[in-house]
Amino acid sequence: MNDNELVIRKLDTRTNTYVPISGGVESAWALCYALNNPDMIPIGAHWYDIIYGKTYADASMFYAQKQCEYLGIPFIWDESRGQSDIMGYQKTVPVVYSGMSAFMSLWLGQPRGIKFKWFLSGANAEDDMRTFLFFRPYRKLMALGQSEALDGTDLKWSEFYKTPEIICPGDFLTKAEMLGMIMAHDPKLLELIWTCTKPKGVLKKDGDITDYVPCNKCNKCLEYKNAREMAQEASVRWSEHIEYYARWHRHQRKMDNIQKEYEDD
Repeated sequence: MNDNELVIRKLDTRTNTYVPISGGVESAWALCYALNNPDMIPIGAHWYDIIYGKTYADASMFYAQKQCEYLGIPFIWDESRGQSDIMGYQKTVPVVYSGMSAFMSLWLGQPRGIKFKWFLSGANAEDDMRTFLFFRPYRKLMALGQSEALDGTDLKWSEFYKTPEIICPGDFLTKAEMLGMIMAHDPKLLELIWTCTKPKGVLKKDGDITDYVPCNKCNKCLEYKNAREMAQEASVRWSEHIEYYARWHRHQRKMDNIQKEYEDD
């Protein structure tokens, strides 16, 4: 029995929200949203993605799982066979295709009677509009399949309303605003966010990985740095005063210590 099977066997049968998580800012925010929404009982699902290499993929899954463990949210993961050498694929298959297939299978199969009501994306106001549009056909596909319909004119109301809604509740927020919310309400979670596509190493203790070390140079690292700086100067500093700044400085010291520990090794 694999880890996913163990999680599903123990899952609260009231679970109704599927949250795809990468270990990054937006998905961490989405987990917090689901956790604070009284109508939602979430599960975090990581789609293992080697598009930037295995170390990146391992780091993303490491922090995605850490976030779920910290927040007390069940964690599962899925891997695309189209990203392995076993099948002899000539082109890399984007993990979103296998990820959505895994979600639809989980929704359709209803393990232990679990019925998902929401697919919760952490997409924000700065994301490419295609991020919002991409998921639409999947809901239509599910609704058509369950209705045994050839097109939308023949959808059955009885099946349509059962189809999970694909929602982006933070689509009017910037990355900096999402970071600011996390820092204001749960600063420890910020230590478990990973965005770097070119990690330069790992830190271990007694043979176990404790942290991955970001490069601080790739586009994602620079984007994250810019968002942190903007969040640090957010208007909330006027209401929280010195403590809000202090949280960011404490966070930065911890990130600097990871770099220093790696360099000392």
